Amino acid sequence: MGPSALSSPSLRSATAAAAVILATGILLHQRNDLLSYYRRRRGMQGLLQLLWIGDFLPPNLRQSMDELDKVEERMGSSEEQLEHIEILVERARLESVDGSTLPAKDDVTSDELELKSQLFQQNPKLRTRIGIFSNKLDTLAAIIDSVKSHSDEEVKQRKKQLINRIVELMNELDRMIASFNLDLKDR
Repeated sequence: MGPSALSSPSLRSATAAAAVILATGILLHQRNDLLSYYRRRRGMQGLLQLLWIGDFLPPNLRQSMDELDKVEERMGSSEEQLEHIEILVERARLESVDGSTLPAKDDVTSDELELKSQLFQQNPKLRTRIGIFSNKLDTLAAIIDSVKSHSDEEVKQRKKQLINRIVELMNELDRMIASFNLDLKDR
């Protein structure tokens, strides 16, 4: 086997194919880590750093970041649940156009608690959804609060971003309920 055999096109093709297969295998094995790095807003730089150096975070920071990743995944389903609650509120609003299904009361000046009670009596499914959703947001906020930052700025920043998203979801829910109560008062 001479020097010309090593530089033959078929040997180079086989070597390139083996390298591609090896790289594909490594990428498939590491796909969860790769997606996790990309989701953490590190983008392509984080992916390349993972491939080149490996995991650069100490174990205590890695644990904190992994916990925040889990919370972030659960936040996506929370946003979907809020959309479903919004649909239920709109449906309740449309059903209330024809008037209450409860017997009419003589006093027209009912307070806000009575209006919420009326809303929830007419729509028990909505009350259940709101309660579950609110509890889920409180649980997520508690989990985020329990994550130790170990004085790392990146962990602190992610915690702040996630808490801000939870506050936005809570404010959106409060806004929906308040707008529904205002519509009931106007009737």
